Amino acid sequence: MGFIVEYINTLLGGMAALVGIISIYYLIREMQEQNRVARANARQNVSDSHQEIALKGMTPRMVKIKLKLRNNEDLTPEEDAAYLTYFSIMLRSRENQHYQYTIGMIDAAEWENYLKSFKTLFKSEYHLKLWSFMKETFNDEFVKIVDGIVDENN
Repeated sequence: MGFIVEYINTLLGGMAALVGIISIYYLIREMQEQNRVARANARQNVSDSHQEIALKGMTPRMVKIKLKLRNNEDLTPEEDAAYLTYFSIMLRSRENQHYQYTIGMIDAAEWENYLKSFKTLFKSEYHLKLWSFMKETFNDEFVKIVDGIVDENN
């Protein structure tokens, strides 16, 4: 009789270990899924932010300012202040994207795509002037990235 009890205890112990392993596997899979969902949410938030900034850049006032900049026309002090704010918001969004990239929420290929827009943005002397004025307010790592792009362009 003692043999049967010992056998059942051993069998139950083995089953408990198996259930434990299955539970751990399930938790790992669940964490992977949550990580995937978090990355998708981060990408959606970045996309939403980008769209919001793009829409603000399409207001009649901002379009007028952008056309003046494209035609190398001088801006009024009010237009300059408005564009400085817009440009700052745009760069803060990119700084946030860089942060999302550094914590692994945005993959390298996506970050490289974001950087491509910088290459055209910082060909403008006006943007370079704004960047030199405000760059001290940004994260040091982000400043190194932007300055590297600026150096590449020159």
